[in-house]
Amino acid sequence: MKKFLLAVLFFIPLLMSAQTAATRYQVKGQAIDSITSETMPYVTCSVVLANKPQQVVARFASDIDGKFTGELKNPGKYIVIVSFVGKQPAKRTFSVGPNNRMIQLGKIGLADNQQSLKEVSIVATRPLIKAEADKITYDTEQDPETKTSTVLDVLRKVPMVTVDGQDNIQLKGASNFKFFLNGKPTNMFNNNPSMILKSMPANMVKNIEVITQPGAKYDAEGVGGIINIVTMQKTATKGYSATINTQVSSRGSYGGGLNLMVQSGKFSFSGNYNYNYSKQFPMTTTSDRQTYFANAPYPNAGQVATVKTTAPMQFGSGQLSFELDTLNLFTLSYNRRYGLPKSETTAFTDNYDKNMNPLFSYQQESSQKQTWGSTDVGLDYQHSFKRKGELFTLSYKLSNTPNNSNYEATNIISPVYHSLPQPGLFQSSTSKNDAKSNEHTFQADYTTPLAKGHTLELGTKYIIRLNDSKSDETYNYFNVFQSYPYTPYILADSITNFKNNQDILGVYASYAGSVGKWGFKSGVRYEYTWLKAEFDNVARNFTTNYGVVVPSAIVTYKLSDMQSLKFGYNMRIQRPGISYLNPYVDRKDPNYISYGNPNLDPEKSHNITLGYSNFAPKYNLSAELTYTFVNNAIEQYSFIPQGSSVQEMTYANIGHNKQVNMNLFGNYRGIKWLTLFMNGNVSYVNMKSGTFNMSNDGFTGRLYAGGTVILPKDLRMSVGGGGMLPQVNLQGSQSSYYYSFFSLSKDFMKKRLNLSMSTVWLPKTHITMDTHGTDSKTGAPTFDQHTDIHIGQPLELRFNVSYRIGSMNAQVKKAKSTISNDDQKAKENSSAGQNPMQ
Repeated sequence: MKKFLLAVLFFIPLLMSAQTAATRYQVKGQAIDSITSETMPYVTCSVVLANKPQQVVARFASDIDGKFTGELKNPGKYIVIVSFVGKQPAKRTFSVGPNNRMIQLGKIGLADNQQSLKEVSIVATRPLIKAEADKITYDTEQDPETKTSTVLDVLRKVPMVTVDGQDNIQLKGASNFKFFLNGKPTNMFNNNPSMILKSMPANMVKNIEVITQPGAKYDAEGVGGIINIVTMQKTATKGYSATINTQVSSRGSYGGGLNLMVQSGKFSFSGNYNYNYSKQFPMTTTSDRQTYFANAPYPNAGQVATVKTTAPMQFGSGQLSFELDTLNLFTLSYNRRYGLPKSETTAFTDNYDKNMNPLFSYQQESSQKQTWGSTDVGLDYQHSFKRKGELFTLSYKLSNTPNNSNYEATNIISPVYHSLPQPGLFQSSTSKNDAKSNEHTFQADYTTPLAKGHTLELGTKYIIRLNDSKSDETYNYFNVFQSYPYTPYILADSITNFKNNQDILGVYASYAGSVGKWGFKSGVRYEYTWLKAEFDNVARNFTTNYGVVVPSAIVTYKLSDMQSLKFGYNMRIQRPGISYLNPYVDRKDPNYISYGNPNLDPEKSHNITLGYSNFAPKYNLSAELTYTFVNNAIEQYSFIPQGSSVQEMTYANIGHNKQVNMNLFGNYRGIKWLTLFMNGNVSYVNMKSGTFNMSNDGFTGRLYAGGTVILPKDLRMSVGGGGMLPQVNLQGSQSSYYYSFFSLSKDFMKKRLNLSMSTVWLPKTHITMDTHGTDSKTGAPTFDQHTDIHIGQPLELRFNVSYRIGSMNAQVKKAKSTISNDDQKAKENSSAGQNPMQ
């Protein structure tokens, strides 16, 4: 097999040719309402073989008057199926051949469909966007740019999602949402989701679901909702399909992967494996800080730091299904990622007195290595009853999430005291932190139809979550906080252990139904948590138990077959993850240290949403207005203790946040060779902290727009760009920035081979951040910091090659209900408010 693949790849340049096909036969007709005889606009027509009705050979749409014309390549006997939302499909049988190349079916009447509809979608071929009561689905297979893009590129066009120039991802203007993979929560995206997503070729993804209104069935998952990435899971009835891809960029990044789908008898498998080596050009950060304490030893400081980062990583997922019979299905699934990011930092720091006279400076050389990853293994059993729609599912999932970090730092210090220069001093430190989380989850779900169009869901879940952190620090340093004369060196060696164990019991009930044009979905969830924290210092140990009721409700109204309104409310909670709780102190820079807070409480948010959607054959439009408030938000904050010049960063439940957010999405496909799209949001944010006497408010937002043009010879060109308004944070703000992109792609060898080239350009190479600290009692300023981040290489070129072998035409079956642990708050990608070296 290896020799065969090598031979194919070697002879690819010799075998490239454009696919050509001639149209020989036609079928025509017109769709009308069977009662009123009015014409039906934009109906969907599917043509299947009469002897193989499961095989669709052509699909097309009618015009505004219901008239359609379909083209067929081969003679034979066919069935055309004419369908429209709210109508019963109509079928007509016809035959074409050398003597009857064109068939006129005349008027075809469509009767009303008596079944209640749960979703609103109008299709021309297959819809690019589909709206349901609680989610929006973006059909990646219908987007021609997926052959040239990464999943992160496609995510920029998904309604309600925005991706900025730093690849930070937000859902409905919030950063504390959750990622699912194939309907299941995964730790795969916990540390740096953008890094994973821009390493995944978009052609391995079937669709992307945005669950904007998570119901009672889901754990309390936060403000934004859920982004569910569904990978390709189709296989041949008997056979296999495989896609090999590779990519390289001008920044020195490269990678490749394999998608494999196999089915044999009652067994089916769908999986992928990818490797990516990500390399960033050096990023230089300049920061200036002024401290206002009267007794601050070093009131003013300036730093210039250059960071080089590389991140080799592997990731993959798979799903093996066994269908015992038509009523019993077993599914084994896994998700795995493993990364070894490494950063090298060179920094120069100067400290001054209040009159800007130099006190001391130091040069820092440091390296940091991380070993992070996750492994999720799940087993689902699904039993289908003879009553249609009645299901019972049992699930178990094991999750292991290491998050280790090691660093070595060397500082050469040049102090000046009382205007007398002192000999250069040396400081070195090493640190090792092993942090991990293990979870065991057991779940049972039951779904039953109550009546036509009405469904009840019940379920229970039990989670055993074990968080563990062990740090070992050794550092040899000069105590710069002493006055002259001083003790040159202090040797310190410390070991710190921390454990945080949680047991969580949850039960839920959910109802969905519709009456006429109205749709309803409501539910309630109750969760009870047992928490136990253990430290080296036994006196710090504590336990706490608490329960919470989580309600949700959504109402939809169909204005027409293409338009709908929705109004919803939900309350969510988020428990802090190990990265927030870990008390490990990161000291690699003596002027900036950071650590977690093991005493954090769960965060509660309330969300009210009003939405409008209009999904027509030639355009899609959705708008959603959301009001969110959180009274105990977990916020990262910076402060400088009295009498010190060391800036400390940690987390606390100090936020009282309110946000009004408007999300807009538009897509136009009215011209065969042109697609246009726009995605963005505008928000007003109001953030307060009475505990620390801080507040901030203002407008922020993001915009992404572009288009795709299909050129002759099936050459595709895409162009567009995006930008971000200034960001608002509790302690400051971040400047705006913008970017642009361009790509070309072409298929060869009957669309089995794809070659593509793309560019990303950041015209604005500087991003600034301002951070302010205040006294928690008086509100007086304690420090101001201004940071300028310079991106070393604003232009990136990417090249991608993919080749597919085999074929696929059937669906891998999987359990419709499975475990979804989405209650933990993970660290956000934004670096605003942090020291750039952290």
